[in-house]
Amino acid sequence: MENGDLSKSKLAAAFPAIMAKQEITEVLYLYARGCDRCDEAALRACFHPDATHRHGQFEGLSQDFCSLAIKTVRPLKACKHMISNVMIEFDGEGRAVSECHFLSYHRFMDQESGKDRDRFHGGRYLDRFERRDGVWKITHRVGLYDFERVVDPAESPAGRPSADLQGAQAPDDFLYTLLA
Repeated sequence: MENGDLSKSKLAAAFPAIMAKQEITEVLYLYARGCDRCDEAALRACFHPDATHRHGQFEGLSQDFCSLAIKTVRPLKACKHMISNVMIEFDGEGRAVSECHFLSYHRFMDQESGKDRDRFHGGRYLDRFERRDGVWKITHRVGLYDFERVVDPAESPAGRPSADLQGAQAPDDFLYTLLA
């Protein structure tokens, strides 16, 4: 067998796992988009209907957590979730465990002072995934926190961009114009 044939056969054998890892990673990214854009449909699409969740003070069904998350992010002035260091290990056919790091930022109005505050969280999501009917979704999530910091917002030397160049919640964010 020539080296080219060997490489093609190795790639063909590895392709299903590579695709599964990409599909799982995109679910993790969709979760961040759902939070940032206050897009409840996107958030719910990350979880199988019977999925469970432990995150912060919450423990229960992931669908109930999605409702709580939307209520949390809807009043925010700004919201950003970043996902990184995605590691995925397969646990049998159609099952996987993922670990990823998250960094979240929320700008909110402090009810006592009436001033804007910035909250930063960092931690990890530990997820069990299952592939059902050809679709990977989360069946169980644990959110672990490594740090939290609340600070006064920094002044922007560049000023604020025009309204059409600022992130917004669904459906007003420019992303939804591009997707339409």
